[in-house]
Amino acid sequence: MSGKLSADQSDYTAIAAAILAGGSASRYGGQPKGLIQLPDGRTIIERLIGELRLAGLSNIVICVNDAQAYQHFGIPIVSDLRPGYGPLSGIEATLQHYQESAIRVLILPCDLPAITAEEIRYLAAKSKTSHSEMSVARVADGDFEPLIMVLRTAALTAVRRALDAGDYRVRSLCRTIETAFVDFPNARSFANINTPEDLADWLRNEAT
Repeated sequence: MSGKLSADQSDYTAIAAAILAGGSASRYGGQPKGLIQLPDGRTIIERLIGELRLAGLSNIVICVNDAQAYQHFGIPIVSDLRPGYGPLSGIEATLQHYQESAIRVLILPCDLPAITAEEIRYLAAKSKTSHSEMSVARVADGDFEPLIMVLRTAALTAVRRALDAGDYRVRSLCRTIETAFVDFPNARSFANINTPEDLADWLRNEAT
């Protein structure tokens, strides 16, 4: 990473975590993106689980539509309550799952091959010092990553309201609930893989 991330990380490990893996991956030929294999032999989702654990987060679930594809990782599976309605449906299921057991949930999509425990710890720590319902990662160019976030479980009401109204965009949620943006200096850490071309581009960039 370029630039050092630092924050008061006291007691942030009380945050639960979820990996969203319920998408159809239509741009990747239907192959589950979390199962894409990386050069070190691990799948993306195996790497994400490892980085979450390195960051000190042990209460982890995978939110999916196809539970069978991810059962062998030994991580609890949460199924979408409204399959086919995109990531916001997975967020709804995740927040409901943790409603009685966590105050905050750190959420990541399953297609991040480069995020590290350092960024995860920093986002988690910043969310602990924020009074906002949602803390969202924002990269150096000013754009934000709506699926890399920490949400209070109390935001479940707002998520359900958006789904009931037919607004399935996570970016819209950022405008309807109190949101804090957490700035990161290195956009490469937040690269995501949507197509085989994205994977090829990422591998080329990693080799330079």
